[in-house]
Amino acid sequence: MNKKNMVIGNVVSELGFKSFCFGERAWRWKKRYFSRFSINPYEGINPHTVIVGESGVGKSNATKSIVISLHESGTKIAILDPHNEYIGISKRISAEIYDASTNGINIFDLDGISERERASEITGMLKRNFRLGEVQGYTLYRCIMYTYNVMSARGRTPNIHDLIYSVKIFKRNSNTTSEKNVLEGIERRLSLLDTGAFHRSVGMNEVVSMNSIFLLSGLHTPEAQSIYIEGFLRKVYSYMLSCRHKDSGMLYIVIDEAEKLGDNPIIGKLAAEGRKYGVGIIAVSQRAKPIDNDLRGNAAMFISFNVREPEELNYISNFIAGGNEMGRYIEVKKAVRNLRRGYGIVSKAQGRNPFIVRFEGVRSEDNISFSILQAARDGINVTGLREVLKMHGDADIEAELESLTKCGKIRSCVMDCGRYSGVWYISESHNSAEHDVAVKMISAHLLSIGVKNRVYNNSYGPDIVAFCNGKSIAIEYETGSKDLESTVKMVESRKGKYSKTVVVVNDKKYKEYSDRFDDAVRLSRLDSDDFASKFR
Repeated sequence: MNKKNMVIGNVVSELGFKSFCFGERAWRWKKRYFSRFSINPYEGINPHTVIVGESGVGKSNATKSIVISLHESGTKIAILDPHNEYIGISKRISAEIYDASTNGINIFDLDGISERERASEITGMLKRNFRLGEVQGYTLYRCIMYTYNVMSARGRTPNIHDLIYSVKIFKRNSNTTSEKNVLEGIERRLSLLDTGAFHRSVGMNEVVSMNSIFLLSGLHTPEAQSIYIEGFLRKVYSYMLSCRHKDSGMLYIVIDEAEKLGDNPIIGKLAAEGRKYGVGIIAVSQRAKPIDNDLRGNAAMFISFNVREPEELNYISNFIAGGNEMGRYIEVKKAVRNLRRGYGIVSKAQGRNPFIVRFEGVRSEDNISFSILQAARDGINVTGLREVLKMHGDADIEAELESLTKCGKIRSCVMDCGRYSGVWYISESHNSAEHDVAVKMISAHLLSIGVKNRVYNNSYGPDIVAFCNGKSIAIEYETGSKDLESTVKMVESRKGKYSKTVVVVNDKKYKEYSDRFDDAVRLSRLDSDDFASKFR
């Protein structure tokens, strides 16, 4: 393990004494020459770092420099990435890439604590993120405990999907309108989390044994991202307390847009106890004030890039100046306000004075695997995929596809549907690849013929709802693998809520389905007038 200082930039100037004037010290920025800025994760009071600054000023570049240096020093890194900004360094740090929408965190995992304790934690987590009141919080706690009781009897750990079902049961059995309204509000919020992200947890053994990047862009709401991050940190904390990690080297967790978490109990715990278990946090944020107080107070290094918003500027300047000397504060404030892109002021807990650093640029690399996964999120055929991957030049696309297919990150199917026929790939299939590709394909085709629609593709609603002539039409795709009678019951349940239900079916099963449904269409006729006529 390399414990040497890792250079990531040049020190431009340092704040120091200019002179004494009428008994007070005068401060100025003194030029520094041939001075390199380096970090060492094994030195300092604790391993935490806070990086703040406005958008586009160089925060991500500095964070990448730090991450690469940490990797070269032998530490492990887990990056929680809301905007896929760190993909470009994934190969350089040999990181495993996880799409958070399919590689999830089950917040119901007990991880060594009791059901009541976990239920209380989950309630607090959801209350904070969805801004629930006390009545909603108590009702939610009852639903969570009921879910634990039911699933324990079945011998398995519950998940968000089970909790939503419990809320439906409570709503069905509620006696008052006010209680029903509370439950409907809870159900509406929880539905934002009913994705693969919150059904099954990635193993912590994998996370602490290799570098990893968790892509959060597939979680489309700030609440879902925030809950995912908090759930991830809680799992790290539980793993940390099990003492399995402290002897295996350092683990740094990079949290981009850390302001989403605010003053969060789990951040405070990790900030206070992380060092003795070998866990450090690098919090990256546009604003310093919303970051958890314990993390700010325990950070060994605070880096500020350009900030112009007055309240935030005053706060950061006061924090870096670290005292009540007005001259020092004024000099720091001037510097923060006038920093150029790529320049940051660094304040160390063990350092006497802050200094300005020009961070070295980090060159990002194209990642063909990530490009394929992104292009195939909604399903894409071979022709479309080749068009998207032109930027990778002579890269061996077939080899990458084979590799991604073998490890289960991408799935393929052969579709027979007119001009949409051919081999298709999908990277985020919740059901079979054929089913999810067909659903996305039908939605795209409807848009191409001027029919607005919305994809649901979950157990609580149709695969697609189309909107035309003031009516809502449910669309279901059936591969034929499901029992026909269950499809009949499902279509019956759509009556009253939708003007009609169109069943699109795999050609092999079309005859069987057409005998039972008037509005059945074979998939191969997707681009025909027969299908379009259903929406006129």
